[in-house]
Amino acid sequence: MLPKLWIFNTYSLCLIAGIVACFGLFLLYMSKYGAKKSYIYDVLVLASVAILFGLLSATLFQYVFDLLNGHNEFGSMTFYGGLIGGAALFIIVYLTLFKKRWPEYPFMMVLVIAPACITIAHAFGRIGCFCSGCCYGIETDSWLGVQFPGMHHKVYPTQLFESFYLFILSGVLFLLAYKFNFKYTMPVYCLAYGVWRFLIEFIRGDERGFVLFGLHPAQLISILAVIIGIALIFVYKFKMLKKTEETE
Repeated sequence: MLPKLWIFNTYSLCLIAGIVACFGLFLLYMSKYGAKKSYIYDVLVLASVAILFGLLSATLFQYVFDLLNGHNEFGSMTFYGGLIGGAALFIIVYLTLFKKRWPEYPFMMVLVIAPACITIAHAFGRIGCFCSGCCYGIETDSWLGVQFPGMHHKVYPTQLFESFYLFILSGVLFLLAYKFNFKYTMPVYCLAYGVWRFLIEFIRGDERGFVLFGLHPAQLISILAVIIGIALIFVYKFKMLKKTEETE
């Protein structure tokens, strides 16, 4: 569970830093292809709106989870809820409006760099979680443990574990897209983060909602993310094969 979002707190500052880094990677990638400034501006505006909608979606998703768990609290957020809402809005608007307005820039161009951008923003967000003392791990006596204010024991700093992983994943995804023109970054992201999130949930110690089939909501969504990642690999292969046949 992510903390409540206020204007002036450490989490909000980390979130802003993540968005700046996200946009920075996008600008660097687009500069490689000499994209028009007006196109880049339009995409960044759409991304900003999607982020705001994602924050609302993250709050609503968490509110539903809390209600199912017997808590009537509003204001906290969940990453998957924000990702689903924000991504859905971005994809719908891009495919309905941008595809006509900017036919020379296929959706795949954005889709290739999007995972690296999302991941680096998420990495900064997890640092914010650490500073806020949320999303922490189970109790431990390990030297890796951290004792947050108000606690009488040490816990695993799962926020930092995840942030470290996400920074590396973002770097790998950006390198694949920028240097090697690798098209499968989205499937890689779905698989890599889905597996990671599923596993790290076992050492999370904070309240994460109801349990179904012995799994928390984030783990169920992680399984879905892995399935989507595998499905996307076959979709991409089919699309590329079809495109090759059309050019022959």
